[in-house]
Amino acid sequence: MSHLTDTQLQSLADGTLRGPEGLAARDHCEACPGCTAGLALYSALVGRLSALKDPEPPADFTATVLAAVEVREAQLVTRRHTLLAAIPAFALALFAIVGWALNAQVNHLIDGVSAARTIWVALSPVFDAVRVPLGIGAFVFLAVVLTALSRTLKPAYARIAAKS
Repeated sequence: MSHLTDTQLQSLADGTLRGPEGLAARDHCEACPGCTAGLALYSALVGRLSALKDPEPPADFTATVLAAVEVREAQLVTRRHTLLAAIPAFALALFAIVGWALNAQVNHLIDGVSAARTIWVALSPVFDAVRVPLGIGAFVFLAVVLTALSRTLKPAYARIAAKS
């Protein structure tokens, strides 16, 4: 048998090399002074490593981890509230866009009907005059809603500071 590898010697020293392979490695070490020296070195190293103690965590470790978890949870709650607050704003914007598109489609449909076309031509300046202020009003309403929501939702750091 050739000399044992470092991996085999380490496994033999820490007791993880078992079975027929482990018996063959032990028999080889008894006959080979080089492998015996290597095994002695790794056995001493295993003994010293097993004597080491795990370092103690800092005294404020638990408090620091819990504070980090609390900050992360607050961020997730804020994100969820922000998304929920954006739903009405999105619905309002979608309503305005769909209304605008339907208005354009109604114009095309009414153009095909002659009697309604006359009425539409008479009312068209009124609708055109109302469309721009309606769009501006929808934008201002959206801005007011988003401003109110942003002031209502406290940032995560404000909620944590209030709990302390």
